[in-house]
Amino acid sequence: MSIKVTLSKRLPDTKKISKVVILNDRGEVLLLLRKKDQLFPENWDLPGGHLLVGETWEQGARRETREETNLSLGEVEMIWDRGKNKYFRTRGWSGEIFDKEDLPEHDDYMWVDPNNLDGLKITKIYLNIIKRGIE
Repeated sequence: MSIKVTLSKRLPDTKKISKVVILNDRGEVLLLLRKKDQLFPENWDLPGGHLLVGETWEQGARRETREETNLSLGEVEMIWDRGKNKYFRTRGWSGEIFDKEDLPEHDDYMWVDPNNLDGLKITKIYLNIIKRGIE
C-alpha cells in the first residue's frame, strides 16, 4: 500500500500583525470570536492578522479583513504602531459580512458599542486599541 504525500510551500511567518478597528454608522465596533482551537480561544478579536512576505501593513490589514469577514475596507488610518504590530481604524467599508455559520476563521461576530465592552472576554490590548480607534 502506498500513501501519497503532498508538500506545499508555506510562506515564512513575518511575525508582523496588522489589525483594524472597523466602525459602523452607529459607532459600533466589529468583533470576531476566536475558535476554541486557536491561541486565546473564545476571546473576542479585531479583524486582521499576520502579514505575508512582501505585503505592506495596510495591504495585510485589507487582505486579512477580507478573508475573515468578506468586507472590503475603504480609507484606513493608522492609530497605533507597536513595532511588529500595527493597528488601523476605518469607518469606510463595503460588502456584506459572511453569515455567522460561514465565517472561515472565527465562530461568531458582533457589532458592539465600544462603551459596553465590560464582561466580554477580550484582551486588554484590544480594549486600549478600541479606545484609540473611537477617539
